[in-house]
Amino acid sequence: MQTSTASLNVEDIIQSVRNEFGEKSKLFKPIVLSMNALVGAEFEATKAPGVYVFVHDELGCIKIGKSHSNASKRALQHCGSDNTSSGDGSVQMSALRHCDKTHMLIFALQKEESTHWVLALEHYLENTLKPRIPSKRNG
Repeated sequence: MQTSTASLNVEDIIQSVRNEFGEKSKLFKPIVLSMNALVGAEFEATKAPGVYVFVHDELGCIKIGKSHSNASKRALQHCGSDNTSSGDGSVQMSALRHCDKTHMLIFALQKEESTHWVLALEHYLENTLKPRIPSKRNG
């Protein structure tokens, strides 16, 4: 899925994962949360190993990452204590924390014995979506 990241949406991302991973995509439950609505049962379900993707309605894919224990906790660290930003400083994660145009897509792992697939999914998404803030360990 090579596309302009500004034109993609979370449904496109979910479908690309299903297309690429086939049956293995069922190891993950995709959960989409608005950044200003991080409460309730859906948010609780993101507190699992998985891959997170920050998507902005206008800017496209912002950041991708993974956690082997709690994907949403790690994702939100980018918006808080880490204040992750793009190389040129034009995108600040802390500024997106309460933005109604920003969504957090979590691919929550459903089977703990399949943790190795977290790495594969993160790598696939990082290479196909080309986030505005790439992972430092991949570059």
